[in-house]
Amino acid sequence: MTPNLRIFLGVFLLSLPLWWGLNVAGERLENFFFWSELARNPQMFTAQASLETKLWEMLPSRKQSAAPLELGASSALSVFVQGESQESKVLFEKDAQKRIPIASLSKLMGALVVARRYPLDKEIVVSRVAVAEEENFGELKEGDSFTHFDLLRPMLMESSNDASAAFALEIGMANFLNLMNQEADSLGLFDTFFANHAGLDPDIPGEPLNYSTARDLFVLTRHLKTFYSSVFEILGLKEYPLYTADGRFHHMMKNTNELLASNGWPTRVLGGKTGWTPEAQGGLVLVLESPKGKGYLVNIVLGSEQRFRDMKELVNWVFDSWRF
Repeated sequence: MTPNLRIFLGVFLLSLPLWWGLNVAGERLENFFFWSELARNPQMFTAQASLETKLWEMLPSRKQSAAPLELGASSALSVFVQGESQESKVLFEKDAQKRIPIASLSKLMGALVVARRYPLDKEIVVSRVAVAEEENFGELKEGDSFTHFDLLRPMLMESSNDASAAFALEIGMANFLNLMNQEADSLGLFDTFFANHAGLDPDIPGEPLNYSTARDLFVLTRHLKTFYSSVFEILGLKEYPLYTADGRFHHMMKNTNELLASNGWPTRVLGGKTGWTPEAQGGLVLVLESPKGKGYLVNIVLGSEQRFRDMKELVNWVFDSWRF
């Protein structure tokens, strides 16, 4: 090290306390003038709050380079929900207020009815009538006994019609449907209607079927995530061991939602629900964390011939087209 370099380093180290002191003094002086001005001019606070509101309205912000998105689904919606305030901002929509058959997405409302109205630690026995439900995707058997909460898992993860029927039969099919529609009304889901507990297509063409809109399903999903987090967490389980009420292992459940695994997205998938019937085609709700931990993204596709492909295109577009 040369003598000049030694002198320079020595002077630099000796000057650090001085510069730090000047910075602190400057910061205190700046704060003093700020609060003095605020005392003389309280409108300044209102202006700052207004500016923060405008900044919120700008974020997330659409990138100028973002290309339009063309989706094959009949209806689609992507909404950003701010974590603390629950303020929401639409990032993409396609016919989001169009009434469309929703198939097993109906079980989201069934889960809300159970979470609100049923004692979750009470036991329920699966009946012969329940296992006779058509298009069963689970492995439930007559006489199986579970707690209400545990039976929610095959209903939501495997989209088990048997589990849904067991809940409905416990209080009567008509009563269960009335509760589903009452909950829809109380949430302001005025474009939503339930004709059966599981979302099955009617046996006779022209009979009523379950329908909703992407916007109504967003409100329902946000409500579940906000007020029934333990139920919503079931929607994020890739697989889970199901046990009977007496502690006997029943089977390993696997989620019907193949997008719960990593898809190369920058944030984590929190949960989702699948639905499909010939009449409804494919439906999918998928919730992800938003970038920078600011909240979460609710993404919905309805009436899709390729629901997982359409959902991937939607989520990819959101991450590519918006600045968070």
